[in-house]
Amino acid sequence: MAIKRVRPSKVLLGTQLSRRDFLKMSGTGLAGVALLGTAGCGVFEQSSGGGSGGGDALNVNFATEIHYLDSALATDEISFQVLVNTMEGLYRLDPDQKPVPAAAEGAEVSDDGLTYTFTLRDGMQWSNGDPVTSQDYRYAWLKVVNPDTASEYSALIYTFVQGAAEYNAGEGSAEGVAIETPDDKTLRVTLVSKSPFFLQLTSFPLYFPQQQKYVEQQGDDYAQDADTLIYNGPYVMTQGGVGAGGTTVLGKNDHYWDKANVAVQRINGRIVKDTDTALNLYEAGELDITGLFGDKVAKYEDSPQFYRRVEPTTFYGELNHDVPALTNLNIRRALMTGFDRKILTEQILADGSEPAYALVPPAITPGPGDQTFRQALGDLVPTDTSGARQLWEQGVEELGETPRLKMLFDDSSISRDIATFIQGQYKENLGADLEIETTTFEAGLARVQKKDYQVSFVSGWGADYNDPMTFLDLFLSDSPLNNTSWANERYDELINGAMQEGDQHKRMQMMLEAEPILFDEAVMIPEYYSTAAGRKKPYFKGFVPHDFGGSPDFKYASIEGK
Repeated sequence: MAIKRVRPSKVLLGTQLSRRDFLKMSGTGLAGVALLGTAGCGVFEQSSGGGSGGGDALNVNFATEIHYLDSALATDEISFQVLVNTMEGLYRLDPDQKPVPAAAEGAEVSDDGLTYTFTLRDGMQWSNGDPVTSQDYRYAWLKVVNPDTASEYSALIYTFVQGAAEYNAGEGSAEGVAIETPDDKTLRVTLVSKSPFFLQLTSFPLYFPQQQKYVEQQGDDYAQDADTLIYNGPYVMTQGGVGAGGTTVLGKNDHYWDKANVAVQRINGRIVKDTDTALNLYEAGELDITGLFGDKVAKYEDSPQFYRRVEPTTFYGELNHDVPALTNLNIRRALMTGFDRKILTEQILADGSEPAYALVPPAITPGPGDQTFRQALGDLVPTDTSGARQLWEQGVEELGETPRLKMLFDDSSISRDIATFIQGQYKENLGADLEIETTTFEAGLARVQKKDYQVSFVSGWGADYNDPMTFLDLFLSDSPLNNTSWANERYDELINGAMQEGDQHKRMQMMLEAEPILFDEAVMIPEYYSTAAGRKKPYFKGFVPHDFGGSPDFKYASIEGK
């Protein structure tokens, strides 16, 4: 997910986030980032009366309006948060982030690891009482990859399912996509290559079901509000809709197969955009959980109500290789190594984020043997800046002139602070004067995607599944998210090979060889691995933020001892 620094929008195999969006969402967990944000995804407050009563409701701070309720189109974390609590995939992530059977009672995997046969549970129902069938899953998945849908996230299905890429590109048909429904309870899907994380993917909102009859009945009104959507998850939406202000209300779904294990009766989703306001509400007893940022982290980190969690998210700068000065390797390496990441995280961010000296974050757990990927490769960028000036000066000599470069940042307060810091570091450590440009995240992302930039620190990337590939495929030469114009034949060979390789040891070795190429050639500038910090009331139990997919998951929540 490409991330703003706060993370509003998800794109393809990751979520593109701004710093502002990340801050909004960091507060309670998040699909790949964090939901701790007082002003973002997953901030809760205790109901103080009304509705179903004081102890059986939670108030959630969505921080911003819902953008989508159609799971085939959703790209942002607020939409994902609503969907993961109102819909049920074939599998669901448990509190330990492991995929467990949900709408499906299980799956059989073929000996070659390519074909998954899911069997739906008996008695699965939509919130209107209709049965949930295997056709509902097939219809929804095909809708995502249908080129007419223009789903921004379609690659999260077509990368893995046989025939889906051809259909999405307009070169095949729906019948050629390897998703079969032998009967109402059986769904069979065949993958392009062995993917050890596929069960996890089926818990992602893009893989949620839709009932074709209902969708067609609603037409253009489908999934616009509480009255134009049916649900098969723990909750149903009883109030609210796309773009609506006020409060979104989720009530317990009486048709949910596992309703006996859903303790909280109602979720009230408010919109509180200011983080200080949210902290004040928490202090006043009106919020059960809130995110902390900047100096607030140090202020409260000794509190028994404090918590912090590392997110599988990396913020980084991008270098436009079409810019003449940035074709010079030494200039790129100087920019990559020219600021102190430890000072950045400890003094500028001051929220527990960790310095990033590579792309794949430590929170991605798969790796060779008993190591994580990050443990196996270690740091790929020097941890000090001592050699940066020499690189810059050598690059200037090779170019025959001192380049005049501009750095693009979004206009959030945290990004402005980071911009001033990096600009000062480049002046001190390189002797270079780089100009700062600021814009909104949306405008900045559009410029980066058009390659209308020189150096960009607009966004970051949050993982959508637990594997290094969700980061490494960003820099394939034909990736729509490679905004650098960089291309490397060996890198493409390794990453494309890893995508097709069924032997997990071999595919891991390919990825381990590939990531260092990014830093040998100074393709991008890692900044920091984000963490989410916050405060949580002791009576709010079962807080389950997910690293991947929608978060937090209120199915596991309860209120005890208030």
